[in-house]
Amino acid sequence: MEGLILYVHIGFLCIAGIGILLADSSALAWLRGKRETVDAKALFVAHWVVTIGLSGLILTGLYLFWPMRSYLLGQPLFWLKMGFVVALVINSFVIEALMNVAQVRPFNALTTAQKFPLMLSGAVSVICWAGAFLVAITLF
Repeated sequence: MEGLILYVHIGFLCIAGIGILLADSSALAWLRGKRETVDAKALFVAHWVVTIGLSGLILTGLYLFWPMRSYLLGQPLFWLKMGFVVALVINSFVIEALMNVAQVRPFNALTTAQKFPLMLSGAVSVICWAGAFLVAITLF
């Protein structure tokens, strides 16, 4: 059963990856000025695809964690990965609050103070997704 759950876990990673690609392609077009604003439906779909992927990763990860909990709880890399996951969950709420800006205003019309949280949230997302993935590969 654990083998099947591992494949489901990897499937949720792929789902999250698709959502990330959708979101990032829209965001980059908006940042570069190729799009004045981003379609609300596109933002909604991309955000929920990533949310479903991340939620599925957490649920299947809990199932995979349980039989190995004694070992994993003593591994610093496991705690680092959990830190990345917690940051991704928190950042998903930040993204949800910030993404409405892209629906109504062009990026170049924003002030530096308005751009900063968007850029910070994007950086947190990239670092945490890459970090969680690399730690998982290293740990297992």
